[in-house]
Amino acid sequence: VQQPTGRCAVLITGQDRSLVTKLDAANHFTVSHLENSSNWEVVTSAQTVYSAGFFLTVSLDSMLKVGKYCAETNRTYCLNLSAPFLIQFFKDQMMQVMPYADIVFGNETEAATFAEVHNLPTRDVREIAKRISMLPKENGSRGRLVIITQGSDPVVCVSEGKVMEYPAERLPANRIVDTNGAGDAFVGGFLAQYVQGRPLDVAIRCGIWAATHIIQRSGCTLPEKMDFCMSSA
Repeated sequence: VQQPTGRCAVLITGQDRSLVTKLDAANHFTVSHLENSSNWEVVTSAQTVYSAGFFLTVSLDSMLKVGKYCAETNRTYCLNLSAPFLIQFFKDQMMQVMPYADIVFGNETEAATFAEVHNLPTRDVREIAKRISMLPKENGSRGRLVIITQGSDPVVCVSEGKVMEYPAERLPANRIVDTNGAGDAFVGGFLAQYVQGRPLDVAIRCGIWAATHIIQRSGCTLPEKMDFCMSSA
């Protein structure tokens, strides 16, 4: 083992969180590691690939290699904006990967930062999402899906140029235990349905379900029973 596994210290104060990371092994990922036959086979056997934006700080070449492969083979490549500082200070790297992104995830703060950094003449989340969906795209056989979460406010989604909103569940303050991992839980819930070919509205509702559950528990844990219902209430 050349590098130890990365760690993250998390402090929860009320409903606020503070994080300190030590990336270690995660900060030493290289494209040569990706090109190892057994590792690349993981990519070629997948129909959907998801990249957090944080990886832009580690191995842009790896993201581009996977993104290009997905575009050439008509597979789905997903990108998360992940954090305002990435949009601000890794703008060029992010925009190199963006043409390969079939699905872009983000939250309202990241959307606002994107609009500011790219000098968009709007601060409306719906319009920002639409602008992101219209950015140049390598795989022209499908449009770019953009999904922006807004905490307890509606999830904004742009699909094939159409802007839609999906209501999120607003929890009373006394039920919110730990907001850490809410965004990742949303993505996980969404992709769990998306990769099975479920309709867009089902995938988004599952993302909302997962995020709503995760913030009611300490740490990134889920209940033993998965009670998500695919049909609308």
